[in-house]
Amino acid sequence: PTRELVLQIYEALKDVSRQTGISIEPIYGGMSMERQIEGIRRGAQIIIGTPGRLNDHLRRKTLSLNDVKVLVLDEADIMLDMGFKEEVDKILTYTPHSRNIWLFSATVKAGIKGLITSHMHDVLTIRAMQKNVASAQVKQYYSVVQRRKRTEAAARFIEAAPDFYGIIFCQTKMLTSEVTEQLASRGLRVNCLHGDMSQNLRNQVIKGFKNKDFTIMVATDVAARGIDVSDLTHVINYSLPEEHENYIHRIGRTGRAGKEGIAILFVATSEMYRLKRLERSANTTLQEIPIPSIASIIAAKMSAVSDFIEQAKKPHEKLSEVHTALKELIDSFTEEEIRQSLASALEDKFFKDMTNENLADVRPATGVAPKEICIDRGRDDGMSEDDVRDYLHKMCKLVPQDISKVRVLNKKTFISISESRLTECMNRIRQSPILNQKARVSIVEDVFRGKQDRPRDRSDRFEKDDRGGFGKRRSSSNRSNSSRSNASRPSTRRSKPE
Repeated sequence: PTRELVLQIYEALKDVSRQTGISIEPIYGGMSMERQIEGIRRGAQIIIGTPGRLNDHLRRKTLSLNDVKVLVLDEADIMLDMGFKEEVDKILTYTPHSRNIWLFSATVKAGIKGLITSHMHDVLTIRAMQKNVASAQVKQYYSVVQRRKRTEAAARFIEAAPDFYGIIFCQTKMLTSEVTEQLASRGLRVNCLHGDMSQNLRNQVIKGFKNKDFTIMVATDVAARGIDVSDLTHVINYSLPEEHENYIHRIGRTGRAGKEGIAILFVATSEMYRLKRLERSANTTLQEIPIPSIASIIAAKMSAVSDFIEQAKKPHEKLSEVHTALKELIDSFTEEEIRQSLASALEDKFFKDMTNENLADVRPATGVAPKEICIDRGRDDGMSEDDVRDYLHKMCKLVPQDISKVRVLNKKTFISISESRLTECMNRIRQSPILNQKARVSIVEDVFRGKQDRPRDRSDRFEKDDRGGFGKRRSSSNRSNSSRSNASRPSTRRSKPE
């Protein structure tokens, strides 16, 4: 599905290629088409490629799959999630019926089942590990944090762990850039990775991360595919993943090679029911962890200061003239002046990012919850979470702190926003089309606001016709039938057209 994964597999097969004489050719976007054509013409026995670029070659007739014996779909679930189903179907039509398909997938979703039914025969399923189980080497935690203060919380966890080397996962490309900028402004060594970056830039970022030129990577799920780093200490989930399987994938990037890892998940108070659902699905338990206090961060930094001074005391090669001149300069100051200057220099080096604003409480305020709205457009209309957030940013002038959550379903989209921006945002949505489509917008009334357990996911409430649908009245027969079961079932929330 991604260029990074192509390169990772290509590098892994290089040794096999040298020892066996098998020729391998990587094919992906962002690389010279002519160079790829030359490689194919030389007679590649194994081609590793992305769906889009493979189809480009097939259309140009610079690649023939008539003699393919084995076709491997790696990360098939992600490939379909990225919208490559049609591209994959086209590639399969160019292959002979006698070929074998090896399909590697972490999950077996509806799209995977459809692909198996359409293109595979005499299917044998092999499970490589127990379903949805995280590594025992990974310690899993959650922390309740206001969405607008999550970057501050992430910074505190990073600063409290002097050896931090990890990935912060965000849902959208825009959010990865914003979090990266905010962390960098604190003096942290950080970079981001997302799908809008050029291939050369992505390669540079990945190389820099592996070389520890920076130790914090902020990335989306798809962009992080293909990054193979064995000694990551931490994974921070900036929010709950929409798919529970993604959570297992994310935290599986730490705790490798027998080393322990730490995974931290940020949640809102109103999302506790989703956290419980994640624990059941992933067959795991997350322990609550407090956000590091300023005192603990100062203690960690003081330890780093002590190490720095001890390192400076060790004998090392000196520039004699410079060393002598510095000692003479220091001798011209009093002991108290030297002590004060050294303290100021160390404070500037290790503590300059700590301000009064950083000392504020990052726990959520009780009793405060964003308002949720629903628009009658979703995935079926070509809408993605990035599209929605981009629209809210450009058209409604909302900043990330105003948007608590965006959930894009097949036919509808739910957005949690600050109550202070609610009316203005709804008026703008009514006036300005989203992706050139007019949309209806309504407030979602939540009778479970602030509760930790909810009866079911929003997608169940609004995607099923037998529940009456969004903004629809039930028939009298439905109401009478439902009234008999209401005694044993908690009430659900309804939407109120605005």
